Amino acid sequence: MGAQEKQYSPVEDANKMIKELCIKYPDELWAVNPDIVTVLGVENKKRGKKNRILAKIIPVKGAEKAVFQLHHVPVRYIIEVYWNDWNDWKERLKQWIIFHELQHVSDTVGKTVRHDLEDFKMIIDAVGVNWSSRDDLPSLLGEEKVKFNLDLRPAVMEYKEENENKSDDDDDEIF
Repeated sequence: MGAQEKQYSPVEDANKMIKELCIKYPDELWAVNPDIVTVLGVENKKRGKKNRILAKIIPVKGAEKAVFQLHHVPVRYIIEVYWNDWNDWKERLKQWIIFHELQHVSDTVGKTVRHDLEDFKMIIDAVGVNWSSRDDLPSLLGEEKVKFNLDLRPAVMEYKEENENKSDDDDDEIF
């Protein structure tokens, strides 16, 4: 008996969050077109205890891309979360997780950016290495804008080099 197939539903508050983050942080999320990114929650499974990946972004490729284009669905990236996690996370953690996944969007649509460290230098500089387990994360969508060191953004050449050496069949395990 095989593993049960994941069932998904849209995470509407996360999709709204993507748009808000892109408006508030245009320099940090310069490569992100919020109209082509969506968040889907896994309904019928929980994230395994050994699975440390809280969320992942997946570029839409191959047959899925063809079906999306045929039906005029503009989505080119899907961020996958588990509903049980999403419902347990505090609002600030949700913001940081979505922001983190958006850092993977490349300037070339359909490509993703690998981590420049174990995480992104820009995030680590702002909130530290263990940010996902902190209870005192600053709000990304609060009144005060979080200050990021834009010099720590991965360079455009790094994006291209990472993706040029990667086949279209490779999937990134992200975050």
